Amino acid sequence: MYTKLIPAIVLCGLFIHVYSQPVKFLRIGDTLTNTDFIYSLNDQKYTGSLPDKNGKLTILDFWATWCSSCIKALPKVEALQKEMGDRVQFILVNTKNSGDNPIKIRNFFSKWKERYGANLNLASVEQDTLLDALFPHQLIPHYVWIDAGGKIAAFTSVEQLTAANIKAVLEKERVQIAMKKDQDASSPLFTNSDLPQSQLRSYSIFLKGKFDGLPSGNRLHQSGDTVYGHGITNTPLKDMYLTILQKLYPGFTENHLILEMKKPFKWTIPAIEGEQNAWYKENMYSLEVIVPIDKVSTLYKEMLQELNRHSGYTAKMENRNINCFVLMSTSKKDQLKSRGGETDIRMFYVDRPYLKNAPLQYLIARLNNCPAIAIPIVDETGIDFPVDMDFPEGFSDLEKITLRLKQYGLVLEKAERNMEVFVIRERE
Repeated sequence: MYTKLIPAIVLCGLFIHVYSQPVKFLRIGDTLTNTDFIYSLNDQKYTGSLPDKNGKLTILDFWATWCSSCIKALPKVEALQKEMGDRVQFILVNTKNSGDNPIKIRNFFSKWKERYGANLNLASVEQDTLLDALFPHQLIPHYVWIDAGGKIAAFTSVEQLTAANIKAVLEKERVQIAMKKDQDASSPLFTNSDLPQSQLRSYSIFLKGKFDGLPSGNRLHQSGDTVYGHGITNTPLKDMYLTILQKLYPGFTENHLILEMKKPFKWTIPAIEGEQNAWYKENMYSLEVIVPIDKVSTLYKEMLQELNRHSGYTAKMENRNINCFVLMSTSKKDQLKSRGGETDIRMFYVDRPYLKNAPLQYLIARLNNCPAIAIPIVDETGIDFPVDMDFPEGFSDLEKITLRLKQYGLVLEKAERNMEVFVIRERE
């Protein structure tokens, strides 16, 4: 166990009498000594105890108001509390380190009541430092399972939070619950303090399947402004390829990606929420590559090669004749010419995107990153001067886009052109 000295412990804005005493990090199998705390439920304050004096299984839910995954899980947590009744006590824990404050938390619960017509019926600890010190973690939501005797039974992600798993723990049945093990974002993936990082020249690791304890996203290893390592974790393979391609070919867009495979379902997250967890478990990947500081120009080539070697797919750039939209000018080009002024590019704004005194290429880039348009856009307008344009209704609807383009004397025509595309196919 590790120890951490803290001067005072604050729970829900009130002091618990623990001063300058060491707080031990608890692990699975350790036992929590008697700890009293203050919590809120339906705007009322109560005193609680860990372990629970009434013999309940307690599950701490570490969360924050800015955490979308935490908020998404709250209805599930509330439903499980209702289903399990007096056998289980869920406690929301918002730590002082979360960056939230009492005002933000009160506003969150008020908006919840406005949206759902009822209070969130869960016990809540705010401005916590004690539980945060006892159960250190890097990723939220983070769930700590504490049995009636105070034994730490599990650290999990939300996927393991099921009625079947809870009942198994209550009945002391043997059950395999995937434990959440948060990884240190500053170290190479799945390494520990024994690794002499100052001597590390290169490193690569590639995993298939979702790993609890890693976020979905990117992690960089840098020396100053120089990136010499890049990790992409808990990410679908298509998104992983796209991240790498956008580094190798700046401006690359998904509509220049072609998938040739017999089982495309492995590349598409199911629309039905109930099927998503099983898909994530099998079809999420984590990749990290670190190269010598003097070979940083090879980093993303190495990452692409790693996928080609071990993913079961091969991928490369090819020239092909493919369907596309060609943007053409149908009237005098001068009507688009900018009136001048400071260049302002807001094409990715949600509300009324626009260009002011900027090259047309920014419109092309926006159209190529538009969900309403699945095929590439090719610019054949011949416009080589700055333009002024705005799109009051945004870029979510192709018909509205084409109507707005028409007002500027522009048209999208379907055609076939030879262009460079990135093709991913199953390895034979």
